[in-house]
Amino acid sequence: MKVIPAFLGDLCAYAVGFALSCGNSPCFRASVVGLFLFLPPAVHAEDVPLEVLRAKVAALEQEAAVLEEQNQGISRMLKEMADDEPYIVVDTENNRLTLRRGEKVLLNAVVGTGSRQFVEEETGRNWFFESPLGSLTVLGKERNPVWIRPDWSYAEENMPVPAENDPDRIVREVLGKYALILGNGYKIHGTKYTELLGTHFTHGCISVGDQDLEKLYKTVKIGTRVYIY
Repeated sequence: MKVIPAFLGDLCAYAVGFALSCGNSPCFRASVVGLFLFLPPAVHAEDVPLEVLRAKVAALEQEAAVLEEQNQGISRMLKEMADDEPYIVVDTENNRLTLRRGEKVLLNAVVGTGSRQFVEEETGRNWFFESPLGSLTVLGKERNPVWIRPDWSYAEENMPVPAENDPDRIVREVLGKYALILGNGYKIHGTKYTELLGTHFTHGCISVGDQDLEKLYKTVKIGTRVYIY
């Protein structure tokens, strides 16, 4: 006859207690729902080693921590929505950018985001081109930005990588008339390849059409929040 061993009851009680300590946050679902998803209705005591159950609980706790961090980020965004300051939301899956003030939409733009492609150099260095996710801030604004070619731009074209101060790295008129600096080499900027807007084609930056970019540049200020997901 199949029975539920006593230690499973203790484990479930622990998960429920952990979840209740999280209030209404997503970790409730991660701790309780997730736990009961991996447990069958009835099991033999010898079928589920205690070490396995402990590992599963640890994994659920880690997932709950990630969900809680995401929940806090969403809470911050909702709080800022109540303010009168504009903010930017980028949907990388659908390649859309929205400029908002509170619940009012100021701009809907079709954009380009990270290509999600992998490039490897002969030396073993490699790069994965994905737009950064999370809550960022506009750190600076540029007019007529200049692109300084990074090493990966040579590697993906099978070209030798020049010295860091080589003037060949300086490329003008490829990023549009404006750029919003997000940090770590990422920007919201223009593009020559407007026919690719709406697709994943960039090396991580957010590419925007000329008219939409100009409105962004004129509306936002340094310190504007940018939410990318």
